[in-house]
Amino acid sequence: MVLDKRKGDGLLLNRRFWIGVLITAGFLALLIVRVGPSRIGTALADANYLYVAPGIAVYFVSLYFRSYRWRYLLRPFQVIPTRRLYPVVAVGYMANNILPLRLGELARSYYLARREPVQASTGLATVLTERLFDGLTLLLFFAVAAAFLPVAGLTDRISEETQLPIWLISVSAIAPFVIVLGMVITASRFPGLFIRALSIVTDRLPRSVGETASRLASRFLVGFTGLHQPKRLAAIFALSLPVWLAEATMYYIIAFGFGLQDYFESIFLMTVAMFLVTAASNLATSLPSSPGSVGPFEFFAVLTLFSLDVDAGVASAYAIVLHIALLLPVIVLGLIILSRESISLRQLTHAQETGTQNATSITEDR
Repeated sequence: MVLDKRKGDGLLLNRRFWIGVLITAGFLALLIVRVGPSRIGTALADANYLYVAPGIAVYFVSLYFRSYRWRYLLRPFQVIPTRRLYPVVAVGYMANNILPLRLGELARSYYLARREPVQASTGLATVLTERLFDGLTLLLFFAVAAAFLPVAGLTDRISEETQLPIWLISVSAIAPFVIVLGMVITASRFPGLFIRALSIVTDRLPRSVGETASRLASRFLVGFTGLHQPKRLAAIFALSLPVWLAEATMYYIIAFGFGLQDYFESIFLMTVAMFLVTAASNLATSLPSSPGSVGPFEFFAVLTLFSLDVDAGVASAYAIVLHIALLLPVIVLGLIILSRESISLRQLTHAQETGTQNATSITEDR
């Protein structure tokens, strides 16, 4: 019976995976058809790839800032040096780039529990908090860009492509982060309220299942400790700024390899444009797609640059190379880290298939 359930879960995973693949294929096909493979090929051939290496170096700096921010989020539970969190973050991003459905978040939480005395479910809550503040920071980038660039052209094009009104697109982009922020603050301030609400469901489950679900939920809510305090919220937001400023710098450096500076009146406007590309392409990665968000990332990066009068072929080639530079190096680094510790990606994925119970048991055994 258990075997049948695992097969069913695998089938469900495959369905979701293939839905993501179809979405990715649709975005890439639409991009290629709209731009034309010859124009993309010409732009790729004319690019100066010497800018890619320093861009990748800056991206690894952004991972350090992510590790430092995570150290702050984990500090109420365990003081962990940033240098010890850096490989965990790298492995998590590697897994996200390889596995579907953003399962890298679970892999990172499980890997953290293997290395440090932190419950995996608690670690997962801090990762969710990271994602929340990533989204809020990207929305700030979009707002800053709107003060200097004609972003109305971008919103109009997104509206045309999706056949949705602009107001609905705006609400869809902002509302999820506002709602989740409200839920996180409420969960931090009134954790008992969430536990009682959950008990309405768990009380109807078999006793062993309900107890396990309640225990994991309690540990998960612990990860939101202190997030109802304005000072802590402000600190997390402040720590999110260097993360995305560093990543936007990577976008900026690689852009010179494709001559994007020639499409803007000043370096300042080009810099602001990179804020806009960073925000649009990364907010698009919240769409369900294949591993690494291949497809939505390229499509919205190109759409953003095209709305700013950048040649579509150049924009497409830039987005493709940029995304490869974001994905490939961290995949290699993550796999090297796992191999040095004699841990396979299969072990991390197995932990996800069997639930977070295995991960949390590691810290219980300590």
